[in-house]
Amino acid sequence: MKKSLSIFALAVALVVAQACGSKSEKNSDESAAMETPATTSNELAASRAEARAKLQMDIEEWEAKRAIALVELSKITPTYTDAKGNIIYNKAEIEPSFNGGKEAMMKYLNENLVYPKAAEDKGLEGTIFVDFIVAANGTVRETVVTEATSEEVDQSFRDEAIRVVNAMPAWIPGTQRGKPVDVKFSLPISFQLN
Repeated sequence: MKKSLSIFALAVALVVAQACGSKSEKNSDESAAMETPATTSNELAASRAEARAKLQMDIEEWEAKRAIALVELSKITPTYTDAKGNIIYNKAEIEPSFNGGKEAMMKYLNENLVYPKAAEDKGLEGTIFVDFIVAANGTVRETVVTEATSEEVDQSFRDEAIRVVNAMPAWIPGTQRGKPVDVKFSLPISFQLN
């Protein structure tokens, strides 16, 4: 089975997304009992395309809700203190960015994210939101999966997303009043088969 990873990277006011598809039709003279493998394959592709289009809409809706929640949280609590006493900004004046920009981040994710074999064998797909801290020195820490677009998202997707985010090279840190600061960042990651 040919596989392909589509990665959506757009954060709670910081992230990007994409996906779509179309539906094919059966010939009217074919009966359900006489389907050819090509027709079945076309129907499966159309069904996947419809599911991806719905997933894309769900992701965009989730991202919009998360962005609104972040803005509200930042108004109420612009910072918080972690267990080690570090001040973490929910939103900084200048947000952290992946070195090289969004395209470089997409390239990194496409090259480093591995589709879990067990999930591939089962034909599973899903999207999760990974939250992490971009430290004042640009390193990534405290990586957690906070939400998924479905409760059925496989644990292997969560584990792989955390692995690849933790392995990211140093970011350009966010700044507040011209000084680098620790900033919370959110990234949706989608696992999709072709």
